[in-house]
Amino acid sequence: MSTIKNKTLEINRVPLSRMLKSEMADYAERTTAIVSNYDHGSDLINDVHKLLENQAPKIELLRIRYGIDTQRLRVNSLKAKMMLKISALKVKVGIIKKDNLKLDMHVIENAIDNHLRHLNSKNDKELTQKIAGFFDLLDKNEEVFTQFSEFDLLQEVDTIKIAFSDMNLAYKKRVNLLSKRSKEPTREIMKNLHDAVNSLFKTIEVSHLVGYPTGLEEGDAASDFTDLINELSQLSDMYKRSIAIRLANNQRKLDKEKESEKGEEETEGTEDSEPMATAMRYGFDEDLDEFADEGIASVDETDEEMGDDEEHYE
Repeated sequence: MSTIKNKTLEINRVPLSRMLKSEMADYAERTTAIVSNYDHGSDLINDVHKLLENQAPKIELLRIRYGIDTQRLRVNSLKAKMMLKISALKVKVGIIKKDNLKLDMHVIENAIDNHLRHLNSKNDKELTQKIAGFFDLLDKNEEVFTQFSEFDLLQEVDTIKIAFSDMNLAYKKRVNLLSKRSKEPTREIMKNLHDAVNSLFKTIEVSHLVGYPTGLEEGDAASDFTDLINELSQLSDMYKRSIAIRLANNQRKLDKEKESEKGEEETEGTEDSEPMATAMRYGFDEDLDEFADEGIASVDETDEEMGDDEEHYE
């Protein structure tokens, strides 16, 4: 039976806490590819490797970058458009009433006040119910419908209906898209994938340690997984180095921002102190000018006069 030169070989690991979800997905996929390329002849490794390959749907989830909810932006845009249509109806009603103050428009005004006022303060659900209630009122109340028809307001109502329908369709589409997102937290997916990779590493290490038999007959050479272990360790080292560079760059950017903020604060402090120093300097000069105008002697002049007095007493 052949001996293995180094049975203490271990595969280097990459800490999960430092990995981004895209890095975890790529790391797991590359690990799977490396092991697949080796003819190791181990049923145990094949079984554990298969478990990692079954994680392919999870890898795809980690690749997805949701970014901005574009459908929500569309819903908000259509909502704003509908609000403009409602405002146009209110403006037209106001113009009609101003042109003829004697017109009785209380039915129309009540319908608008009850269903189309203060919509900006409502959440989306309340807003939807109030506007839907306005359309129900027109459909079920003949007097209200007649009033809107007599004042030629049905065209404005129809434009509001179209805008309302477009907004609801966009909202339903957004709900449908959100329902297809994974409900499993990203960190949980990453942890399960990282555990599957580590389980495969441990299996390879154990198989290397015990010398997994490649043949069916006794005396066949035991497998040597040194090359496989070295390649997987090299892969881990590359990711560790890449992560270290990313973290160093982030720290450098953070330090630069802090220095910039500190410099701005020092500049503001200097600018605040300059006016005070200038004011003090100008105030002192003005005091000297006043003394000169009043004929008050300076310190040197006073000393000279005192000296003259001393000579006189002698």
